[in-house]
Amino acid sequence: MIPLIGVFLAVIMSGSVIPGGTVSFYVHDDDLNTSHRGIDEISTAGLLTITLAGTPIPGPSKIVETGVNSGVFVGRVSIPETINGRTVQQGDTLIIKYNDESDSSGYPNTASRSTSVAKTESKFSISSTKIRPGQSFQVKIYSPNYNLDSRNADNISLSLIEFKGSNGVKTTLANKAFDPRPTSLRETGDNTNLFVATLKMPKQIDGKTLKMGSTAELKFKDSTGPSRTTETSKINVRIGS
Repeated sequence: MIPLIGVFLAVIMSGSVIPGGTVSFYVHDDDLNTSHRGIDEISTAGLLTITLAGTPIPGPSKIVETGVNSGVFVGRVSIPETINGRTVQQGDTLIIKYNDESDSSGYPNTASRSTSVAKTESKFSISSTKIRPGQSFQVKIYSPNYNLDSRNADNISLSLIEFKGSNGVKTTLANKAFDPRPTSLRETGDNTNLFVATLKMPKQIDGKTLKMGSTAELKFKDSTGPSRTTETSKINVRIGS
């Protein structure tokens, strides 16, 4: 949450610094709120200085008010995969500076926030490893890397989780046979990093019957880590009680 009471300027960053990803940031400055019945869009020329590992990187051309008369503006920074001829790595620091021409006292002021590239691993789990056809189960992924905006719940596509049965069945959990609710892994709230979906184990997938007592494999491939390597998590599920 942005602390609005008694604060005239705040810069808050959300999301992990992931090479090739984006980081959202918020600026609270009532001086930029010039249209009290509309949503303001402000050019960032002269307002922002953004560096990664001490090197300037491009920022957004504008920041946009989050709502009518809110005085809070959001922008997004694209994180490069390389900088100064090397790969962006763990420990590199992103710094966003906001240059306020006139603060509450009428003087120029600079506010800054920083965050570093950190190694974050996704955690993949399910509610049960023994599931009967027709039985509901939950799939959970804990991953700060998929948390792109702390003020809004994000999603992870179920197509990233592969389902492989013992009788040649191969699909993803996005298959309608699983009756997913919702249709993607939905973050449980703003900035929780936990994504959940409820599915139902089908009796058949694409015309092939799941055999009672057989084993199916769920596989999640995650390539969002700072190293940009793909990490694979596997869970074996027994079909039936």
